[in-house]
Amino acid sequence: MKLKMKALSLAVATIAAGTAAHAADVAMFPYVVNSATVTTLVSIVDQATAGNGYTAGGALGGDRLHWRLNYKAGANATNNAALCEEVNYYLPSSQNDIQTVDIGGNFGATTKGVLFSDASSNNDWDANTTATINYMLGKTAGTQRGVLYVHNAEATLTATLYGEAMILDFSTGAAWGYQAKLTNLAANDGSNFDFSTAATNAAGSAPDTVTFMPTAETTTRIFVTPVNTLAGVAGPLLGANGASAANWDRHTARVGLVTGTGVAFDRDENLVSGTSLNNVTCVGAVDVTQMMTAGAAAVLANGGWGTLSIQQGTGAAATSFNVDRAIATKLEFNTSGTLNGQAIPGTFNNGFIMQ
Repeated sequence: MKLKMKALSLAVATIAAGTAAHAADVAMFPYVVNSATVTTLVSIVDQATAGNGYTAGGALGGDRLHWRLNYKAGANATNNAALCEEVNYYLPSSQNDIQTVDIGGNFGATTKGVLFSDASSNNDWDANTTATINYMLGKTAGTQRGVLYVHNAEATLTATLYGEAMILDFSTGAAWGYQAKLTNLAANDGSNFDFSTAATNAAGSAPDTVTFMPTAETTTRIFVTPVNTLAGVAGPLLGANGASAANWDRHTARVGLVTGTGVAFDRDENLVSGTSLNNVTCVGAVDVTQMMTAGAAAVLANGGWGTLSIQQGTGAAATSFNVDRAIATKLEFNTSGTLNGQAIPGTFNNGFIMQ
């Protein structure tokens, strides 16, 4: 077992993945976020039998799950061109356990990120974690965006992991969520972390239609997580047991609205030209208005619809490993206190993985 120290914003220890290859059940959370007002609540259901996980040191045969967060923090959190950092721990679990945690530590900070009066009995998380190595992988200053993987070491085709995420703006009470993407493979290699078939633009996927409301009232944002390379090029982000694969921190896809010969249709079926494409590395976000020129945005001020295009990235080789697959998550939220020109109280938002 190889231990490695990685400098992080909180200077915590990062344990490298083991050398044997058994990771079979993986839950991928393609977008998680943490800030002073927003956090992500993650729930994992673990039905694996005893001995199908890892030990505290990462060896095979224990009852721990491997949690790995690839993230951008601080000024880089909103920089689509920035590379990711990572932190990973082997955290306690048990058969039929449900663990709900706030990975940012905005809630559950005194219980190592664990929420809702978990008894710490069969899964004795309280005794088997430390003050720094616990479920609060995302506890860092400022804003943080990332993609989270949770997996076991079960080498069978029995699906045993399930995950959900809730993105909560606790300053307003607004929330949205999604189910984790899952793989369950017997192959003992990095193919467990190849989510290309779950990509929004995977072969045979549904048309990737993006509708958007009047842009002065409502923000429509697409979170983008590149997941795969071009055909014939090794694509999984991670290797055996969730270890870093080559270029794991710089997979780059290019996204925008490309609808026929234009960018989008307005609400009177007129096709408007003016597409703007955006590179996103590792994880990032692009607003609909950033996918079009200023002139197109003015014409489409009342909203409309377009087709999301995910293409091979065009980033420089030193900072980008250009790929052509990504998981896209759509979020809409009001920014004006009105809807259709009529005042509404509070905040609304709606989010889902596009598939």
